[in-house]
Amino acid sequence: MATEILYGINTAEEILKAGRRRVVRLLISRNEKSQRVNDLAGLARKNGVKVEFCAPAALEKLAAGGNHQGVLLEAEPAGKMTVEDALGREKDLKKTVWVALDGITDPMNLGAIIRSAACLGVTTVLLPERRSATMNAAAQKTASGAAERINVIEIVNLNQTIIKLKEKGFWVYGLDMKGKALPTVDFTLPAFVIIGSEGEGLHQKTREHCDMMVSIPQKGGVESLNAGNAAAIVFYELSKKL
Repeated sequence: MATEILYGINTAEEILKAGRRRVVRLLISRNEKSQRVNDLAGLARKNGVKVEFCAPAALEKLAAGGNHQGVLLEAEPAGKMTVEDALGREKDLKKTVWVALDGITDPMNLGAIIRSAACLGVTTVLLPERRSATMNAAAQKTASGAAERINVIEIVNLNQTIIKLKEKGFWVYGLDMKGKALPTVDFTLPAFVIIGSEGEGLHQKTREHCDMMVSIPQKGGVESLNAGNAAAIVFYELSKKL
């Protein structure tokens, strides 16, 4: 099976701890002497993973300019999962929050949303095949390994998925600057939150499938929050229901 190069201490640590995919080797810069990196090497060896110490220039080349922190991991891609698989893993739908991205193409925003989701009780993130950032190395570095703790699923058609989840009892909430003010929203679970891009927002067809549009009241004259920050605020409010 093909492998991918991932980087960053947190990312490597979470992948090794989760054990959800096969890791081929851990690459460490010869300049790295910190205790945390030594512990990471010990964890890799305990898991039967080969540890190699490399010249810094070699890591720079493999990371293609990414902020690798002196640590790279070569691993198989995460296993594919379906919406049905994720539904089957939920213990209680009445305590379930999912999120989908609609038109978010920045991998940094994607990584930030996944990290917030894992911290605040969201169990599944859905990524449309088109008009969406992918789980590349930059997104996984920003997520700091959080993608190993939740379900990240690529879907073909967001609107068809919304219909399917509504049939399962999910309430669908779209983020929009003209929606109902977040502090006044009494969320119903299971909840499916859809986050659009900062420029275009949600696509019209997606809006039509939402049960409610939700906005985040803002002060100070800034036009809008970025998608990652907006997602974290909404996830926090939803976490009060979990």
